[in-house]
Amino acid sequence: MKSVLVTGADGFLGRHIQQDLTRHGFDVLPKRRTDGDVTEIITWDKFPSSDYLVHLAGLTFVPASWENPTDFVQSNSVSTSHALDFCRKNKTKMIFLSTYLYSSKLQTPIKETDEIEPANPYALSKLLGEQLCSFYAKQFGVEVIILRPFNVFGSGQNLRFLIPSIISQAIKGDEISVLDIRPARDYVFIEDLLDAVHKSITSDLRFGIINVGTGIASTVEQLIFSLADVIGRKLTINSSNQERFGEINLTQADISQAKLLLGWQPKWSLSQGLREVWRDTQEHKV
Repeated sequence: MKSVLVTGADGFLGRHIQQDLTRHGFDVLPKRRTDGDVTEIITWDKFPSSDYLVHLAGLTFVPASWENPTDFVQSNSVSTSHALDFCRKNKTKMIFLSTYLYSSKLQTPIKETDEIEPANPYALSKLLGEQLCSFYAKQFGVEVIILRPFNVFGSGQNLRFLIPSIISQAIKGDEISVLDIRPARDYVFIEDLLDAVHKSITSDLRFGIINVGTGIASTVEQLIFSLADVIGRKLTINSSNQERFGEINLTQADISQAKLLLGWQPKWSLSQGLREVWRDTQEHKV
């Protein structure tokens, strides 16, 4: 049985990924905050060797990265450097979960080779992580696949994020308050990301940088209308028309590389994903 070490296993993505890989028959070794600080080499020295590493641990909330940019850059880049050294020593293949790094001036859909211009300190920390991955792949022969998920959503996501916030409001009533209805995002359901991670692990690909999205962008307004259709009642939108600092108004992935290199393509539409999250929220009150 092949083993997979998952850092950040107590986070939203980590919980889903460890469950999915267990279902696929892997020996999953989940590592949580209580297992040590991943910015310290002593923590990695305690981790068991594994065939694969899915590296998720780090600071993630974009607005908080503006308040503590040094913390984000230090935590995320140092932990990734240790992760790569762990892979170098143990001949472990690594799957690195990056983020949206592209310039806001680009025409969509966006390819992996398009201009990089991190819009916030969190994205900057992920870019540094990607550069470390590229260096270790080239200089040490570490096998690394970098996934750049667009806007992932699914059950159990923190209420600080847009879709959980909207669903939480819809449970309480028919009025949905948001900052701005105009930004358009490529929303990818968690099940599709899990499939991309699994295909990355089982692929013969030794190095790659791959977008994970749907190729379809939906505005916040369209998102709320889709949820209204799912739950079968009209939702009233209350928008303050307030643009977030560093906001990117449109993200839409070109996913041709994912299809070519991994044989991956999304199976879930936005409305299907929303229906699943709504059902799960109603059943489990998450």
